[in-house]
Amino acid sequence: MFNEGNFSKLSEFIYRKSGIFLEESKHYEKIHKFVLARLDELELDNFRKYFFTLRFEDPDGIEFQTLMNAVTVNETYFFREHDQFEVLVNDVLPLLHKTRPKDEPLRILSSPCSTGEEPYSMVLYLLEEANLIEERDIEIIGIDIDSTVIKKAQDGKFSERSVHAIPPVQVQNYFKKKGLSYHLIDDLVGTVEFKVVNIFDRAALRELGKFDVIFSRNMLIYFDDASKKEVAMNFYDMLKPGGFVFLGHAEYMSRIVSVFKAKKFGGSLIYQK
Repeated sequence: MFNEGNFSKLSEFIYRKSGIFLEESKHYEKIHKFVLARLDELELDNFRKYFFTLRFEDPDGIEFQTLMNAVTVNETYFFREHDQFEVLVNDVLPLLHKTRPKDEPLRILSSPCSTGEEPYSMVLYLLEEANLIEERDIEIIGIDIDSTVIKKAQDGKFSERSVHAIPPVQVQNYFKKKGLSYHLIDDLVGTVEFKVVNIFDRAALRELGKFDVIFSRNMLIYFDDASKKEVAMNFYDMLKPGGFVFLGHAEYMSRIVSVFKAKKFGGSLIYQK
């Protein structure tokens, strides 16, 4: 029904469409179970028919989206790697505020945004800092290839694990506990705009416009060298001159491309166009 050759075909298709490289040793069982479930759901006899459907009978990309929702990993929580949020609010945004035209908003992209914890962490930090948002409009956009997590981000409902690193007083101020979940207060839902976007879809990226800051933490580790370079250059094109990119602590832009300048703020290394 499903074998190593099938996995190879499907993983190559995923790579061409998304840039995500799946190692057989890590992902075979997960993909195997997914394909079996889809064969049953779509009432198909074998992998060949499923693969044909995926390639030629999916004009709206719905089946590919279902596949990507199963493939992607979305482990996140509020204030994760909190020092970078402190650098963003205390150093980077005040610097940009001084140098950007006063009538322009500062625009921040979170990619991938998963279920919304990262971009909403920015909102909470900005609310606590307060001064900057009184003087300047700030737009935050979150994108992810996974439509399921985008829907969850738009709902603004989070688990106890998601909010465990937030100080209790802020949880009380910005969330309402309902059963086992924590709901953002109504005033905050919608302060981040969420979209389903493939980071390799240049047309979709152009539609997002230019940004002052891009957060892309722990995404590049899933790509091979060629895909990492493509994403890095996409980010370069999306940034306004002098804009900044934040990567995860285990990711280094200097090992991918040489077009960014490394800047150190406290213990955080970030990259400027």
